[in-house]
Amino acid sequence: MRIRPHQSRHRVPLALLVCAGTVLTGVPASAAPAAGSRPAARLAADTSPPTRPTGLRSTRLTCQSVTLAWYASRDNVGIAFYDIYHDGQLVTSVPGRTLTATLSVVQGVTWGWYVNARDAAGNVSQASSTLPVTPPFCQQDTSAPSTPTNLAATVNGTDVTLTWSAATDNVAVTGYTILRNGTAVGSTTGTAGSPPATTFTDTGLTPDTDYRYTVTARDAQGNVSGTSAAVTAHTGSGCTSPICGATAITTEKDLPWGLVQLPDGTVLYGRRDLFDIVAMNPDGTDKHSIGTVPNVAGTNGEGGVLGLAVSATFTTDHWLYIYHTTTTDNRIVRIRYDGTLQTGTEQVLVTGIPRNKYHNGGRLRFGPDGKLYASAGDGQDPDVAQDTTNLGGKVLRLNPDGTVPADNPFGNYVWSYGHRNPQGLAFDSQGRLFEQEFGNNVMDETNLVVKGGNYGWPACEGTSGDCANPTFRAPIRTYPVADASCSGLAIIRDVLYIACLRGNRMYRAEISGNTLTNVQQYFVGTYFRLRTVEPTLDGNLWLTTSTGGDKDSIPNNSNEKILKVTLGAAASGSTS
Repeated sequence: MRIRPHQSRHRVPLALLVCAGTVLTGVPASAAPAAGSRPAARLAADTSPPTRPTGLRSTRLTCQSVTLAWYASRDNVGIAFYDIYHDGQLVTSVPGRTLTATLSVVQGVTWGWYVNARDAAGNVSQASSTLPVTPPFCQQDTSAPSTPTNLAATVNGTDVTLTWSAATDNVAVTGYTILRNGTAVGSTTGTAGSPPATTFTDTGLTPDTDYRYTVTARDAQGNVSGTSAAVTAHTGSGCTSPICGATAITTEKDLPWGLVQLPDGTVLYGRRDLFDIVAMNPDGTDKHSIGTVPNVAGTNGEGGVLGLAVSATFTTDHWLYIYHTTTTDNRIVRIRYDGTLQTGTEQVLVTGIPRNKYHNGGRLRFGPDGKLYASAGDGQDPDVAQDTTNLGGKVLRLNPDGTVPADNPFGNYVWSYGHRNPQGLAFDSQGRLFEQEFGNNVMDETNLVVKGGNYGWPACEGTSGDCANPTFRAPIRTYPVADASCSGLAIIRDVLYIACLRGNRMYRAEISGNTLTNVQQYFVGTYFRLRTVEPTLDGNLWLTTSTGGDKDSIPNNSNEKILKVTLGAAASGSTS
């Protein structure tokens, strides 16, 4: 039996959960340990997870709460807890004999609820089916916000920064829509206790051109204000900012997730829910599927065909590396590409990475040392993140042929641990590895990853929770989940670019020593949810959207874009 040290579990403060609208009622906190709580020793003899809970349903719904009920899972020993999630975020846990819970909700906001079962040995089931719940509004509101006033514009090259005075509302203003020449080009959105921003920067415009801007306000029930007075801005003769514009190269009905550009310029990207790979010219023409990846399965969540990578030796070996989900795990394979995907050459390199509805990780990146790095999620079993014999909740490192490098710290694929759902990976000019990670409901984090480093999950979420352990490595930057939930990460000339989903934006941050400076936000609300950002061969960026169908495994139920972002002369950072 392998003895595992008991970890202090992170529990979100009750007051914070009240703000988030996710409070368990009727079950004492002491009776509902956080997901991932384990006895001091894992029962090595029990490695069988429970069956997934079934029959999830709502038995009572009001504007303030929902009561969920489900049928019991089965286990060879017994169910210890049920973990209740919405949309990948843990809400609470209840004892194993409890088959119902009442939770607070946000009126008018649709959440996808599901339940996992967990036994005393720490084995976690796959997720139940998802139950979408949209609470009614407590009171019908037909009053629109007041019209925004004092709209003003400041021009910097081909960027226009707008400011305005806040609108008022009988309940609350929840956001603003920015219109350029009558067409919406961006938005700002508030969160609980935080009003929406009253400033917006429109980037990458045509030089020496007039643009007419207006703004409207909206409330939670969709009432829209009148349109503000217009302001006209005349752009300068050229771009003087780090971002000089974005052009839609192609559209997609499925979700583009992993993306690489080959030495000859060809772009390859995976369609997550169709399970295939697409090749296209850099200008978006001649786009076609090159083949389906074998043995892929969705999770009715965020599994499927995920990260892609090619090594520096691609021109001679033609290996395409793929991270994907199966019915039992996540794994890394390689398949030769020679105009088509040569599936008969498939080599399975790594198996046994935990899979679940969410928290599959999935990014791949070759390092300057020639090794392949992979971000592996915890499979919604937080405790595995601290177990260096388990591949979940880790950054992994392997040789291109799938063998374990001799200098890995734990004698296996694990390079760093204590991660929740890491996705973004990128290296700077010094060969240092940066990683982008989803938090639960408090903060996301950017980490500087080191060999054998422990990044604290589940005891610590960013800098929140039980973070006093001196062995934990703190993130170099954190972001509120509502402004982030970031997936992709790229580094060009020692500048980080981070693509964010819930935050509907791209962050840009300059690397300065062990810190990030001059952090800026671009495309806020312009293209909505952003998934992947990757370098182009010519020193710019590929950027993909993930606006619909990204919480299920249904093919072709999205409306996505692959964009090329042009960087300006001011795009370089500095590393010291």
